[in-house]
Amino acid sequence: MRIAIISDIHEDLYHLQQAIRKIKRLKCDKIVCLGDISGFSVPHYTYLHTRNASECLKLVKESCDIIVIGNHDLYAAKMIPHNSHYFSYPDNWYNLDYRQKLMASKGKVWLYMKDELDPCYTYDDIAFIRSLPLKASLKIDEHTLFFSHYIFPNISGDAAVFLDQQEKGLAMHLSYMQENEYQIAFSGHTHFPGLYIVMKERIIQKSFKMEMIKKNPSLVFVPAIARGRNRSGFIIFDTETMKIQAKPI
Repeated sequence: MRIAIISDIHEDLYHLQQAIRKIKRLKCDKIVCLGDISGFSVPHYTYLHTRNASECLKLVKESCDIIVIGNHDLYAAKMIPHNSHYFSYPDNWYNLDYRQKLMASKGKVWLYMKDELDPCYTYDDIAFIRSLPLKASLKIDEHTLFFSHYIFPNISGDAAVFLDQQEKGLAMHLSYMQENEYQIAFSGHTHFPGLYIVMKERIIQKSFKMEMIKKNPSLVFVPAIARGRNRSGFIIFDTETMKIQAKPI
């Protein structure tokens, strides 16, 4: 089975359309989206006039077999991530103004109000986002694949901490995988430009290349679809050959 994994679209309809066309030409059996369909941040992206969150969501719904929610999606749908390990959100979180949130959170979580544009979702769009799971798994033969926007314990990516830059953070997710019997995990959020695979004994960081997964558990970070500072792309995983490839857009 060939599985395509996309992540971090950030309302970039043009690049999402290109990615889906490439994935269809590659004849993938399933497509997985790791969230952050929404989230156009003015300092980070330049495709202001072509951004379209609602159309991106529609295309993801039509094309993807599995979709999990990301931190920007949580914000767009005004959802409180009650599972957060870093900050206890008050029930009136979305009634607080920016400075009140800043004082309450003390920099522990992302605040989007300062530079993120309204995605202009419909009520139906928001209802769909609210129905999305935080994580998902897929059993294929002897392997169980795990999908989440980011890594444990910051699964949704709501906390302002980059665990992939910490040896302890990566180890926590690998331990979480072993405890739950997940052999291979896929996460987004980092916008890494290429192939980023984490194993207990080794970390592989390459540009858009192909590798074979030989050790379990293995954690794979997926490039962003959105055009930003880093080159964008997606992942193709062949469950029969165990080959994984980062494909540029």
